[in-house]
Amino acid sequence: MRRFVFSLQKVLDYRRRLEEQAIRDFAEAQRQLEHERSTLARLIALRGECLNRSQRKHQLVVEMLDVEQNYLSVLEERIEAQRQRVAEAERVLEERRQALIEAQRERKTLERLREKHYERWRQEFLRTEQQALDDLATVRAVFQPGEMSIHVGGGE
Repeated sequence: MRRFVFSLQKVLDYRRRLEEQAIRDFAEAQRQLEHERSTLARLIALRGECLNRSQRKHQLVVEMLDVEQNYLSVLEERIEAQRQRVAEAERVLEERRQALIEAQRERKTLERLREKHYERWRQEFLRTEQQALDDLATVRAVFQPGEMSIHVGGGE
């Protein structure tokens, strides 16, 4: 009997490649989210340092106060923009997670189908093999030497 061939093997291989790409995309989205969160944490820390410096100074020159206020305003704008980047990175990560889940689902569906086809092929193979063994046993039984004896003549 011929060896097992899954007719959708190329599709299964393609689905596996899609899943691998989805895994890479998901990992990249995770790295990007971590980068954006890290940037946000640095900006928030800078703002905290600036506020602490302002509180420690007792007598501030008006010009310095204005520079610090401008700096704080810019930091607040950057923090808000960074929060939006984090939110976008979280959204992308969730999209990639869903794409990965879908790719895994499609691959697993084809793998289950492949297993069913393989099991049917295996059962057919075993049935054919058993039939061949049964036929061989029958042929051997018919042609066993000494089993059949022919008596010629009418002697007593």
